[in-house]
Amino acid sequence: MLSIILTIIILICLILISLIVIRKFPVLANINIQEMQAEKQAEIKMALLERRFVKRLKFLNKFSKSKIWQGLKTAANNFYSRVINLEKKYKEEKRAKKLIELTELEKEKKTKDRLSLAQELFKAENYSEAEKVYIEMLALNPQNVQAYLGLAQVYIKQKDFAHAQELYDHVLRINKDSDEAFSGLGDIAANQENWEQAKDNYEKSIELAKKNPKHYLDLATAHYKLNNPGRALTAVRRASELEPKNPKYLDCLIEAAIINRNKILALDTYNKLKEINPDNQKLIEFRQRIQEL
Repeated sequence: MLSIILTIIILICLILISLIVIRKFPVLANINIQEMQAEKQAEIKMALLERRFVKRLKFLNKFSKSKIWQGLKTAANNFYSRVINLEKKYKEEKRAKKLIELTELEKEKKTKDRLSLAQELFKAENYSEAEKVYIEMLALNPQNVQAYLGLAQVYIKQKDFAHAQELYDHVLRINKDSDEAFSGLGDIAANQENWEQAKDNYEKSIELAKKNPKHYLDLATAHYKLNNPGRALTAVRRASELEPKNPKYLDCLIEAAIINRNKILALDTYNKLKEINPDNQKLIEFRQRIQEL
């Protein structure tokens, strides 16, 4: 009896299972076993690729810090620099060849144009471009003193005092009486705070060009630094005598007179400056300082 009951229960279960399978058969039919395997394989493959990629990244990161990589990087940079320099040299030689082929009249005109351009670039503080133009001028004429002097000034602005001195020395070999060369040597010494040497060179520039007020003003600066205010006043006074209506020199003369406590000279020069340049913003300050003498 018990076995019959069990048999009936088993049959009922089988019937129920059959009904569920039949109902879900369309869904089961849509399941592609091969696609499931392919997706599983794709997941496994992607995981392997990710691990391999991460491993390679670690290797590349380690390799980038190695001496081999640094050596290769340096070699590549050096090679690139050589290529750039060769290209630059080729262009410069090509340009120099064209300049040599010019007639003397063409060279003279081009030199004037180049000098004007170089001076404008220098005033605009575009020193690298001014340097190129001065070098181009020297390609036109290797004995062009103005080009050497201009180029030396560029190097002073760039704090390249060694090359600037070489150029001034070269100018003096071409023309031993170049006051501008001695003035330039004074500027180099002044930039290096060698004021005694600066004074000597400025004095030489004055000997060669006694009517150049700039040299006297440079000499005055050196005397101030050497604690010689009386001599500085004499130098500034001479500069102002050469250009009596120049506000810059009158300004410097008032300053020198005040430092030397020469109230009469300071007041007289103040009146001249006020007449020539009434909008000068330093007039009020000068007036007050003069009154305090």
